[in-house]
Parts: sequence; structure tokens; C-alpha cells
Amino acid sequence: MNAGAYARTFTKKPFKDRIKDTGYLIRHSFTIIGRDEDIKTPMIKMGIFTTILRIIFFLSLLTILTIESHENVGLIALTVLLWLIMVAILIPMRFFYDVRQKGNLCWVVYNTLCGKDISYRDAVGHTKSQKGRLKALGLGELVLVYSRTFKKDSGLLINLFLGFLTEVCHFMLPSVVIEEKKLKEIAPDLKSLRENVPATLAGVFGLDFAGDAVKQLLAGLSFLLVLLSIAAGWLLSFVTGAGAVSLFSGAFTISWIPTYITLFFVVLVFGIAGKLVESIKVIYFTVFYTSIKQPRNITEELREDLTHYLTLGGDTEK
Repeated sequence: MNAGAYARTFTKKPFKDRIKDTGYLIRHSFTIIGRDEDIKTPMIKMGIFTTILRIIFFLSLLTILTIESHENVGLIALTVLLWLIMVAILIPMRFFYDVRQKGNLCWVVYNTLCGKDISYRDAVGHTKSQKGRLKALGLGELVLVYSRTFKKDSGLLINLFLGFLTEVCHFMLPSVVIEEKKLKEIAPDLKSLRENVPATLAGVFGLDFAGDAVKQLLAGLSFLLVLLSIAAGWLLSFVTGAGAVSLFSGAFTISWIPTYITLFFVVLVFGIAGKLVESIKVIYFTVFYTSIKQPRNITEELREDLTHYLTLGGDTEK
């Protein structure tokens, strides 16, 4: 496959078209996933980890909302300590855990593309020898994510540059996992990346817009659900005083319980959806990398389908 055939326009598509692209990516990513059940395992593990973190956070909020502060100072202090542990240990640990699972996912997908059936345990055994390099990639992702979080007002070019570096990390992952290269040896791969900029940027922007479309769709639905939960909390306040909160000097009373439950499930869904998007990126870049570096290793029956997959279903150049 010629990577130059994957060139696409960089113009941001309308929301409807981005939703269509999202559906295409998810549908055809699951076509690849369906060829080997072990591809699902790293995705599920990432989803479970992020779900556990969110459950811990919301349970700690429940503690604050349901206790009397003047009688439970120790419990509040314990909750604050839990938040510090999450911020200083558990959340950073998630990046390193996720990048290891992405490495496992990359290796299973690569072997699937090559027509080989390996187990999740085989992938874990393969990436075990690359833990140091994967940790370095995890640290890079951690720094980039926090950079993007705290530099949202830095301008379009800075944000695009940080976003591009994030996708470069995705491209480096197959170099480490598939060809077992050290990070300092990946420069030639990055040169190939630069030589195939149209194809790469098409993938980067296509995936980012698809992910952005998912977030916009979920955000719209979530906003509607939160409004409904506030209304439900207001009606519930007429029936019971459970969770009742007086607002605007007592002029308006609602129960926080429906809103809490709604936000709880919304945050869980956002977390799982985020891991799904990340997993699709790993699959996409593994296919992209293999098509550039080892095209002959791809099983014949997949080659035409992968060309359409990499172009998000678009036409290839003649």
C-alpha cells in the first residue's frame, strides 16, 4: 500500500459529516477487533481502570455531601487525603498503565493484520521487555495532556502543535512495540512520518474531529439530562427532604440526589467513550505504521479494506 494514497483535505467537516466519520471509524475498527477477541482485552482493562477512578472520586463527593462537617472533620480530612492520592499517584499511574495496555493492543492488532492469532498473555509477554520505553511514552503523554490542559489559551498554533506531538507519540508506539526500537532509534520512523505528512495529518485530524464529534454529541445529551435531573430534584423536594438544598436565600429548594446520580453516570460514560477513542487511535496508527513499514506482512485479504479504513472511507489517489 502506498501511504501517499491516503491524502485527505484538512478542512474541518460539518458536525453531521464528522458523526458519519465517527460511525465509519468505530464500525470498521470493530471489524478488525472482531478478527481476534484478544484485541478487546486491553480496551476493557483501560475502561475498567478509568471507571474505578471515577467511582472513587464520586464516592468521596458523596461523603462530603452527606456528612455534617462540624462533627466529621476527620472524615473530611480523609477524603481530602484520598483526593491528593488520586492526583499525585493514581491518575499519573493511569497514564503508565494505559500506555502498557496500548502496547498490548498494538501487538495483538499487528499480529492480526499479519494473519496470526496470538493471545493477550502473548502480548503481555512481548511488551514486558519494553516496559522502560513504554513508561517513557507514558510520561510523554502525561506531560502533553497536562500541557494541553493548562495551555488552552495559548493560541491555535500551540494547541495544534501539542496535539500533533500527542499523535507522534501514537506513531512511536508501533515503533517500540512492533520493531522493538529504542526511543533514540525512532528518528528514521519520524522521517517516514514527515515524508507521509498528508496521510498522517489526514488520520490525525480525522480522528481528532471524530473524537470531538463524540464529545459534542455526549455533551449535548449530558446537558439535557442534567437539566432534567435538576427538574426531578425540584419535584423530589416536594415529596421528601432527602438531599434538599435551599438556593437563592431559600426561594428555591431542590434535591441534589437526581443530579448527583446523573453526573455520576455521565462522567462514567465520558470516561469509557474516551478510552474507546484512544483504542481506535491505537488501532488506526498500528494499521498506518504497518502499511508504511511492513506492507508485505499484511495478509492479502485485508489490504484493500485497510486502504479504505485509513482514508476514513474516502477515495484514494490514483
